Amino acid sequence: MKTWAIVLFALFATWTLPAVPAAHARGADDDIIMEEDDTSKPAEEKPADGDLPADTDPAATDPAATDPGTTDPAATDAAAAVAGDDKDTKTKGDDEDARSYWSDIKVVPRKLILKQNRIELIPYMGITLNDNLIRHIALGGEFGYYMSDAMSIGVGGHMYMKQQTDRAYLTGLQQRVLPTLNAYLYTATLNVNYEAAYGKFAFHNKKILQWGIFLSGGLGVTGTEVIPRNAAHEPWTNMNITIQVGAGFRVFINQWLTLWGGVRNYMMQDKFENSNRTQPDAEVGEKNAAARFINNIVFQIGVSVFFPTSFEYTTFK
Repeated sequence: MKTWAIVLFALFATWTLPAVPAAHARGADDDIIMEEDDTSKPAEEKPADGDLPADTDPAATDPAATDPGTTDPAATDAAAAVAGDDKDTKTKGDDEDARSYWSDIKVVPRKLILKQNRIELIPYMGITLNDNLIRHIALGGEFGYYMSDAMSIGVGGHMYMKQQTDRAYLTGLQQRVLPTLNAYLYTATLNVNYEAAYGKFAFHNKKILQWGIFLSGGLGVTGTEVIPRNAAHEPWTNMNITIQVGAGFRVFINQWLTLWGGVRNYMMQDKFENSNRTQPDAEVGEKNAAARFINNIVFQIGVSVFFPTSFEYTTFK
């Protein structure tokens, strides 16, 4: 029992004794030190009349510096000129920065050409694509009137110039049979064109070009001429009802000129020389002719010119 009492007393002493010096230290820190006025220091001397403290701005106490009536006009003008130059320099710099910023922004312009109530004249040339035995070069044109900005109605036509290829001769030489060929003479159609798409694209980030895609359809006639296998036989001509379908692409150059190109298929029922023809007479040969449905595909390229050559917008941007 005594042993436990000694142990508890030792623990209690160990816990309480270190706090005694700390309490004394805190008491020493908390002591309030009273200081008396130092009467030994001499009183600060007041500046004499006309003298200023070392840290005082002379301009603040100078009546001439604060009185507008005593300001030097030359100094005022010089200060105003310097301020104006600084303002002009800042304004010019801001303007240059603004111009540099806005120059990077490309504003999409309005349509370059308005076509409603205008006439379009298209001279073009073309070439047939789907006959490897005989080729035709076409020269012609189209005249159209735009009822709206997207749809036009007009007439078009072209003449053909035939060019028989080497294949026509080689085919007969190799197969010992001359091919049946017809030469195209002309085509004339009444057309309806519709601009199905319109857009713009940047050319090397320097110029914005405007383009359009159009669809075309029409009805007309095509003249053909039979090329006899035997030079002693008479040829004859056919006039075939023709259905025209096609599509094209144009790039606008200015308010009255575009580059124009397209592919058109002229479909018709044509008559060819019978392979068993023996009579030289053209009427007999036409009666015994063989009918065949033909797709005459022509690639055309040209320019289109609009009249009148200028127009004005009546609406705001």
